[in-house]
Amino acid sequence: MIPGVLRRRLLLPACFVLLGGAGLLSAAPAAAQQGGACPEYGPTQLKVDVLTAPLRRDYGRSINQLAGMPGRAPGPAGASNGHILGLALVKHGERSNLEALIQPMGDGTFCVTPKLLTAGFGYEERTIYVARELPQNSCIFGEVLSHEMKHIAVDEQLLREYAPTLNRRLEAVAARMKPVRARSKDQAMRALLLPVNSLLRQMLQEFGQERERRQSQVDTLAEYERVSRSCNGEINRYIPKGKRRV
Repeated sequence: MIPGVLRRRLLLPACFVLLGGAGLLSAAPAAAQQGGACPEYGPTQLKVDVLTAPLRRDYGRSINQLAGMPGRAPGPAGASNGHILGLALVKHGERSNLEALIQPMGDGTFCVTPKLLTAGFGYEERTIYVARELPQNSCIFGEVLSHEMKHIAVDEQLLREYAPTLNRRLEAVAARMKPVRARSKDQAMRALLLPVNSLLRQMLQEFGQERERRQSQVDTLAEYERVSRSCNGEINRYIPKGKRRV
């Protein structure tokens, strides 16, 4: 069945690790100044984590349960009102983390100097489902599972292609990071992370749109019909008559 962009997830809150500071910062951004009297200690280092969660397999849910799962995307035109035999569901998201050096300036302000930016992007959860009505040693089970693995292959290829672009665009953001002087540490941290989180949100949206486009090329009416006709019509032994959707 179709994964599409299923249960898309944005992990927007950043986790702030402060060198010389303490605690998690959560206050809203406020006025902050770039540079000023803040000393610089070299360029901000960057670490990009491509997230590829282990692939889980679940063969214990019924056709009716698969049809009722939240986030299930619609099939191609002409394949509606059929039986859902399999699903490939993912959650994809992003996160950011900034390590910084914090210096009180003696006048009630703080200089916050970015040291290490860590960003994660990719798949946080991945699960393949095949309806429990299909015996695991049957030919049709193998056909449905093979179809769902096509979706997984599309996901993995897309993430491989996006990784260099993500790294390049984050490098540009990190290169522009300068020390920030502000009335509080959290104001400075929010100012530093604002362009990072903006970029990650934008890329997540672009990624999801491209993923939808590519997955639709797997879930065609012709592919659904091919799987339904495979294995000499074995599918008719296990499910009611009617349209079948993989």
